[in-house]
Amino acid sequence: MIKAIIFDLDGTIVDTPKLIMASFKHSIDVNTNETLTKDEITYVLGQTLDKAFERFARDDKHLNDMINSFRDYSIAHGKESNAYTNAKDVIQYLRDKNYLIGIVTSKSRAVVNENLRDLNLSNLFDCVVTYEDTVLHKPNKEPLIKALEILNVKPREAIYIGDHENDIKAGKNAEMKTALMAYSYRYEEATKENPNYIFNNFLEIKNVF
Repeated sequence: MIKAIIFDLDGTIVDTPKLIMASFKHSIDVNTNETLTKDEITYVLGQTLDKAFERFARDDKHLNDMINSFRDYSIAHGKESNAYTNAKDVIQYLRDKNYLIGIVTSKSRAVVNENLRDLNLSNLFDCVVTYEDTVLHKPNKEPLIKALEILNVKPREAIYIGDHENDIKAGKNAEMKTALMAYSYRYEEATKENPNYIFNNFLEIKNVF
């Protein structure tokens, strides 16, 4: 029986993919001479910033410069982001049905806290696991195992819902059920990982839970 529903944040609850991709492209444009393919741009959606930029970096300083450019652009344009339609209402519905609700994200805690506060979502989650909370990151299972420990549930009692193949891989590595949001920019890649469910929108989650 499922007791806990854990979500990714970007591209799952919060409609930030376009901002993330624009921030990534901006940083690469101003810091390198690289021309990115569509696949390279969308792949960033499931990565930590270190991982996203490391192959373009000449050294640690260059890596930090790219990350700082990304963050500056993202902050300057971040107020444009919104939660996906019905996300807040459905998460509250799940809470009312006594599911434990969590977030596991590769974002920093400061940015996550700001996002949740700006969108009035802060009080909806029983645990929030961010970049700083683990050594290893998705698709490794460590962030999800951390969330399961906080929520005090077994892997078979939880599902992870995301928008990237690394979300599905991480959930499977943690021996959890998994679900994909179909508005993913990485839909084709993520479906190859065979998630247990595919939801076209938040309202469809209520058909299962």
